[in-house]
Amino acid sequence: MKAIIVDDEKHCRESLQSMLQMHCPDISIEAVCADGLSAIAAIDANKPDIVFLDIEMPRMNAFDLLQQIPRIDFEIIFTTAYDQYAIRAIKFSALDYLLKPVDAVELKEAVEKLKNRPRHYIEKEQLQQVVSNLSDTTQHDFKLIISTLDGNYFLMPDEIVYCEGNDNYTHFNLTKGRKLVSAKTLKEYEEMLAGQGFLRIHKSYLVNLKFAVKFSKSNSTLILQDYTTLEVSRRKKEAVINALFNK
Repeated sequence: MKAIIVDDEKHCRESLQSMLQMHCPDISIEAVCADGLSAIAAIDANKPDIVFLDIEMPRMNAFDLLQQIPRIDFEIIFTTAYDQYAIRAIKFSALDYLLKPVDAVELKEAVEKLKNRPRHYIEKEQLQQVVSNLSDTTQHDFKLIISTLDGNYFLMPDEIVYCEGNDNYTHFNLTKGRKLVSAKTLKEYEEMLAGQGFLRIHKSYLVNLKFAVKFSKSNSTLILQDYTTLEVSRRKKEAVINALFNK
């Protein structure tokens, strides 16, 4: 897989390049860029599979850079030193990132995740949404981007009733009976929706507790507003009870 590194800090460029060479031997580093303009030229010339892209750079940040590219036909792993609020905004936008200083284990996991999932390209509206998420200091208007085979959907968390995991896919059950399927794992969405009132009640189910109406202790099931009945695993039973009754 051909890769390009873009970062305005020399030590970050060199460190990431060294870690990729050491831990990801199947990644071929085609170019290392210190600014947005040289990165645009390198992307055009090298046609990379992956771009490791620093978010905050002088004169042209990552999103300004990407807006200059007609078609983003490569994977992106953002690198950032942002705080946890901004990390949540990036997660909601269904984008891959590494927190600086980059950890070798996390780097390997990020690369493997890209290799093992269907190719996913960023669309312009997805960029606009992540910028909107980053600028929303209240988090009230964060929208989760769900990438499906027929395009991206932008959802408020309260539109999601529950998610069901099936291998490397997640089935979204939404309000008004709508359904979507995403080629991301349930664990990834569990991380994205942390702090938004969602609870993993079973290895296969992530539930928006806003829609929970009854928990049956006798048979460990959770009943939702639309009368859906979901199994609660034995090890998640206490967490469900605490979330519903000990608020």
